Amino acid sequence: MKKMIQSSLACKSSRFVLFFDIVGNVRKQGLALIVALGIIFSSCAKDRNILFDLPFELRLEIPAGLNPLDRHFFLIRDVPTNLQAFKDQFQVGDQMISMRPSNAVLSSVGGNQNWAFLREVEISIFEDNDPDKDTEVFLTNNVPVNAGQSVVVLPFEDDVHNLLDTERVDFKISIRLRGTSPSFIESVVNLSFTAE
Repeated sequence: MKKMIQSSLACKSSRFVLFFDIVGNVRKQGLALIVALGIIFSSCAKDRNILFDLPFELRLEIPAGLNPLDRHFFLIRDVPTNLQAFKDQFQVGDQMISMRPSNAVLSSVGGNQNWAFLREVEISIFEDNDPDKDTEVFLTNNVPVNAGQSVVVLPFEDDVHNLLDTERVDFKISIRLRGTSPSFIESVVNLSFTAE
């Protein structure tokens, strides 16, 4: 009986050691993966030479009772870029730069609006006074139901320097809804582009 108990404990003990050995190996492999990813991302960051961020503040009014079956468009025209002033301030001169979308956040002016009724937010730049000749720069096509009081709109990676290298620029914001807009919402989109 004593031998049976000892052999049973030895068997359980070996399974216990085997379990920790497997977990230990998994942890070592996970650590190696994290280190490898860190090296990759840090080397990407070193390649980028960020010169400055070009900010914009876009104001729009979302009416109450918008139909959730339609896409709704808001045109914000003649927004000053101030690009030349930023180039002068950061002593960029005439060197070739790229301008990439960096970040965009939609919020209400009062800061207390819940955006659960939103499904999609898209921001584009249009040319020649024609909203149909637009280039997407930010898009979130599935706004989380628990987005709260602000919606982060994700950037595209394209260089849009040719669209911003002007005194004024025209933006188009389009939204799709999950449900009817609950009230009149005075809104603001703070967005920026990174010069590299």
